[in-house]
Amino acid sequence: MRDHGRHKAGIFMGLVFLGLGVILLLGNLHMLPPQFQLSDWWPALLILIGIKTLVVMRRPNAWISAAFWIGTGVLFLACTLGYLNLSLTALILPVVLVWFGVVTLVGCGGGSARLSGNGSES
Repeated sequence: MRDHGRHKAGIFMGLVFLGLGVILLLGNLHMLPPQFQLSDWWPALLILIGIKTLVVMRRPNAWISAAFWIGTGVLFLACTLGYLNLSLTALILPVVLVWFGVVTLVGCGGGSARLSGNGSES
Protein backbone atom coordinates (compact mmCIF):
# COMPACT_ATOMS: atom_id res chain seq x y z
CA MET A 1 0.00 0.00 0.00
CA ARG A 2 2.86 2.36 0.77
CA ASP A 3 4.41 1.68 -2.64
CA HIS A 4 1.15 2.77 -4.27
CA GLY A 5 1.26 6.07 -2.31
CA ARG A 6 4.87 6.63 -3.34
CA HIS A 7 3.95 5.92 -6.95
CA LYS A 8 1.15 8.53 -6.79
CA ALA A 9 3.52 11.01 -5.15
CA GLY A 10 6.11 10.37 -7.86
CA ILE A 11 3.58 10.93 -10.62
CA PHE A 12 2.36 14.10 -8.95
CA MET A 13 5.85 15.54 -8.52
CA GLY A 14 6.73 14.53 -12.07
CA LEU A 15 3.73 16.48 -13.34
CA VAL A 16 4.69 19.49 -11.21
CA PHE A 17 8.23 19.49 -12.60
CA LEU A 18 6.92 18.97 -16.13
CA GLY A 19 4.51 21.88 -15.76
CA LEU A 20 7.16 24.20 -14.34
CA GLY A 21 9.57 23.26 -17.11
CA VAL A 22 6.98 23.95 -19.80
CA ILE A 23 6.09 27.31 -18.23
CA LEU A 24 9.76 28.33 -18.01
CA LEU A 25 10.43 27.16 -21.57
CA LEU A 26 7.44 29.05 -22.95
CA GLY A 27 8.54 32.15 -21.05
CA ASN A 28 12.08 31.93 -22.41
CA LEU A 29 10.70 31.49 -25.93
CA HIS A 30 8.54 34.62 -25.38
CA MET A 31 5.38 32.62 -25.96
CA LEU A 32 3.75 33.72 -22.68
CA PRO A 33 2.37 37.21 -22.14
CA PRO A 34 5.00 39.62 -20.82
CA GLN A 35 2.97 40.33 -17.67
CA PHE A 36 3.15 36.65 -16.69
CA GLN A 37 5.80 36.32 -14.00
CA LEU A 38 6.61 33.01 -12.39
CA SER A 39 7.76 34.96 -9.34
CA ASP A 40 4.15 36.10 -8.86
CA TRP A 41 2.74 32.59 -9.15
CA TRP A 42 5.07 30.66 -6.78
CA PRO A 43 2.31 30.32 -4.14
CA ALA A 44 0.50 28.04 -6.59
CA LEU A 45 3.09 25.43 -5.57
CA LEU A 46 1.72 25.59 -2.02
CA ILE A 47 -1.77 24.99 -3.40
CA LEU A 48 -0.44 21.99 -5.36
CA ILE A 49 1.13 20.61 -2.18
CA GLY A 50 -2.29 20.84 -0.52
CA ILE A 51 -3.97 19.08 -3.43
CA LYS A 52 -1.28 16.38 -3.36
CA THR A 53 -1.87 15.93 0.36
CA LEU A 54 -5.57 15.36 -0.27
CA VAL A 55 -4.97 12.91 -3.11
CA VAL A 56 -1.97 10.94 -1.85
CA MET A 57 -2.18 10.97 1.94
CA ARG A 58 -4.73 8.68 3.52
CA ARG A 59 -4.34 9.76 7.15
CA PRO A 60 -7.38 10.87 9.11
CA ASN A 61 -5.87 14.35 9.62
CA ALA A 62 -4.68 14.82 6.02
CA TRP A 63 -7.46 17.31 5.29
CA ILE A 64 -6.13 19.64 8.01
CA SER A 65 -2.70 19.73 6.42
CA ALA A 66 -4.23 20.11 2.96
CA ALA A 67 -6.43 22.98 4.12
CA PHE A 68 -3.39 24.73 5.59
CA TRP A 69 -1.33 24.42 2.40
CA ILE A 70 -4.20 25.42 0.11
CA GLY A 71 -5.25 28.32 2.36
CA THR A 72 -1.70 29.61 2.73
CA GLY A 73 -1.15 29.31 -1.02
CA VAL A 74 -4.35 31.22 -1.78
CA LEU A 75 -3.47 33.92 0.77
CA PHE A 76 0.07 34.36 -0.57
CA LEU A 77 -1.14 34.24 -4.19
CA ALA A 78 -3.68 36.97 -3.45
CA CYS A 79 -0.81 39.09 -2.11
CA THR A 80 1.58 38.48 -4.99
CA LEU A 81 -1.13 39.18 -7.59
CA GLY A 82 -2.18 42.38 -5.82
CA TYR A 83 -5.64 41.35 -4.58
CA LEU A 84 -4.58 41.98 -0.97
CA ASN A 85 -2.62 45.06 0.01
CA LEU A 86 -0.38 43.22 2.47
CA SER A 87 3.26 42.29 2.24
CA LEU A 88 4.25 38.64 2.42
CA THR A 89 6.63 39.41 5.26
CA ALA A 90 3.67 40.69 7.30
CA LEU A 91 1.89 37.36 6.76
CA ILE A 92 4.66 34.82 7.28
CA LEU A 93 4.97 35.00 11.07
CA PRO A 94 1.21 34.85 11.77
CA VAL A 95 0.76 31.96 9.32
CA VAL A 96 3.63 30.03 10.91
CA LEU A 97 2.19 30.60 14.39
CA VAL A 98 -1.27 29.45 13.26
CA TRP A 99 0.28 26.34 11.72
CA PHE A 100 2.21 25.49 14.89
CA GLY A 101 -0.98 25.96 16.91
CA VAL A 102 -2.97 23.65 14.64
CA VAL A 103 -0.22 21.03 14.58
CA THR A 104 0.04 21.16 18.36
CA LEU A 105 -3.72 20.80 18.86
CA VAL A 106 -4.17 18.06 16.26
CA GLY A 107 -0.90 16.35 17.16
CA CYS A 108 -2.15 15.67 20.67
CA GLY A 109 -4.80 13.25 19.38
CA GLY A 110 -3.25 12.45 16.00
CA GLY A 111 -0.55 10.15 17.37
CA SER A 112 -2.96 7.69 18.96
CA ALA A 113 -5.18 7.62 15.88
CA ARG A 114 -2.15 6.93 13.73
CA LEU A 115 -0.97 4.13 16.00
CA SER A 116 -4.40 2.52 16.12
CA GLY A 117 -4.65 2.80 12.34
CA ASN A 118 -1.33 0.98 11.92
CA GLY A 119 -2.34 -1.75 14.35
CA SER A 120 -5.58 -2.54 12.52
CA GLU A 121 -3.88 -3.18 9.17
CA SER A 122 -3.16 -6.76 8.23
